[in-house]
Amino acid sequence: MKNYVYLAASTLALAAAAPALAQSNESTVTQSGTDGAVTVTQVAEGNVSDVDQSGTNGVVAVTQNGPVGFNDSIVVQSANDSTVSVTQDGFDLLSPDLPTNTSDINQAGDTQSVISNQVGDANDSAVTQSGLDQTVTLVQNGLGNSSTVSQSDEDNDANVFQNGDNNSSIIAQSDEDGTIDLDQIGEGHASTITQADDNNTNAVVLQTNADNTSTVTQRASNSDAFITQSGVGNTSNLLQGNVSDNQEATITQSGDGNMSDVQQGFNGVGPLDDDNEVFVDQQGNLNIAAAVQINERNLVNILQTGNENEARVEAQGVGLSGTGNEDNTANITQGGDNNFASVNQPGENNVYTVVQSGSGNTSTGDQSARSLGGMAFITQIGDGNMSDVIQVGAGDGELSNTATVTQTGDDGISAVSQTGDQNSATLSQLLGSSGADSSITQDGTLNAASVTQGGIGDGSTVSQIGTSNSITVTQNTP
Repeated sequence: MKNYVYLAASTLALAAAAPALAQSNESTVTQSGTDGAVTVTQVAEGNVSDVDQSGTNGVVAVTQNGPVGFNDSIVVQSANDSTVSVTQDGFDLLSPDLPTNTSDINQAGDTQSVISNQVGDANDSAVTQSGLDQTVTLVQNGLGNSSTVSQSDEDNDANVFQNGDNNSSIIAQSDEDGTIDLDQIGEGHASTITQADDNNTNAVVLQTNADNTSTVTQRASNSDAFITQSGVGNTSNLLQGNVSDNQEATITQSGDGNMSDVQQGFNGVGPLDDDNEVFVDQQGNLNIAAAVQINERNLVNILQTGNENEARVEAQGVGLSGTGNEDNTANITQGGDNNFASVNQPGENNVYTVVQSGSGNTSTGDQSARSLGGMAFITQIGDGNMSDVIQVGAGDGELSNTATVTQTGDDGISAVSQTGDQNSATLSQLLGSSGADSSITQDGTLNAASVTQGGIGDGSTVSQIGTSNSITVTQNTP
């Protein structure tokens, strides 16, 4: 059995020079097992190192430098065939009586690896590893950063980079083959990433600027999460539920004060929820985006470039897979200010597009039941318009219902309700119109209606029941 201990500038090495220093360094090493190796190097003053090594073929290297010192490192290694490397460079940016950097590492299991580098003042990190083949790389530069990493099960990898002040991160990996890349650049960022239950999950989080908050919970196998926050004061919450596979989410927040809340699959007992995709891009300020995807192969794409808009996809797919609750698409683009759009798609193969470039517009839509291939296209370019579309499929028609609503005037009110199969409704209230009110109700099959209004305060009500009916209404058009 060969055990090696190297101490440089530690308590023993500095004993002769103690009168020349304001405060000496302290190093405590406890070693048992086979072929263990420990190297402790401490420069400056007030550093404290505590290494407890009891595994087999373990390697620990602790280096504590800096013009100030006062670094504190604790390593407990009971893992076999594992390595720890800790480097701390202390700078007195706060109080000289407080530890500049603090590192606490606990390794159990087999074949673990930790690399921890801390440069600055009042940085704090804690790493706990158990299981098999875990890897952590942690870099902290700046003042008051904190990071906690916990790994269990096997083959997980976490990379954390904090460059700035007062950033915090919490990482928990209890799955297999999970990967995490977290970059926090700036100040005041907070990130929580949890990978549990299944395997092959991947999370990439990039936070720049200041005061962004991100929470990612991945419990779905073979799933990816990409979060980018480059503005100030943004909040993002993502859940990929554990009764699911192959979820994909990309959330980008480049404006300020935006909120995003996305759920893909159930977080508990439920139907299979696989192959869903979400894209959220918030470039404006103070926007809200929310999406819930239950069941399979649903797509959400939300883009908000204006300010104080709210976009919601209430539900995509419900119930059991294969019973008409999948393959829905929702696209919402809001370029103006103070717009609201809500889409509910518990049906199948439904398509919904909303474009609101004006301000103060409201769009709501519901496509449900066996609404195979239902479509609704809403474009409101003016201000203060309201649109509501309800489409309920009655059977398994190739194209259940289609609705197109375009309002380029102001303060228009549009309501379309279609129950049945293969109905079509087109409603257009033209540029220059104001206060127009139009309602279309169709119940049956192969009905068609078209309403065009371009005046002030125009009103139209259309109701059809049966098969192959057709109505056209034109009022005050050029």
